[in-house]
Amino acid sequence: MFTTRSGERFRIIRNGRVAAVVTQRARPLTPSAATLRRYDRTMRELAARFPAILPARFGTTVPEDELLFILSSRRASLARGLATVRGRVQMTVRVMTTAAEVPPATDPFGSPSSGRDYLTGKARAAAAARVVPVFEPIRGAVARWIRDERVDRRGGVASIYHLIPRSSVENYRRTLNTAADAAGVRLVISGPWPPYAFSAD
Repeated sequence: MFTTRSGERFRIIRNGRVAAVVTQRARPLTPSAATLRRYDRTMRELAARFPAILPARFGTTVPEDELLFILSSRRASLARGLATVRGRVQMTVRVMTTAAEVPPATDPFGSPSSGRDYLTGKARAAAAARVVPVFEPIRGAVARWIRDERVDRRGGVASIYHLIPRSSVENYRRTLNTAADAAGVRLVISGPWPPYAFSAD
């Protein structure tokens, strides 16, 4: 049992080498600016306390017996996820895109003749969704620090999430800004954050 700086009490439930950090609540949290900020402060404190965390989605509630089942049945995948994020943080890069910069929407599956064709088409579609052409020339400048990457595109904004070593934040930020300036690309960098985008298996 331990208490955070905000006074919230947590306990640790273990299963082998993986564990969940939990708190007791009478009812689920209601999303609001205040509760989301408190959630982020808690995740940051946990990330500073432990060498690796996989933040649960805001508002997640499960009975303890179900949590124990999750820890047991997903122990191997959770351990892999924790190994990936250990000693690393998330940096978020937001880039404005235009319709011309976004790959055209096509049917990646066509009329698949086999399950393999279907899965190949699905993999191609996922790869195409990760492409942000305006960012491609810049990525190489910081590639040495990127352990993993996720891309989310909403409207004309591409959010690119990079998992990098905690000790490399300033070098990453400086190098990325320099590369973006040289390429004439406007972007916004935020972080370091707990690895929110890398929690899903």
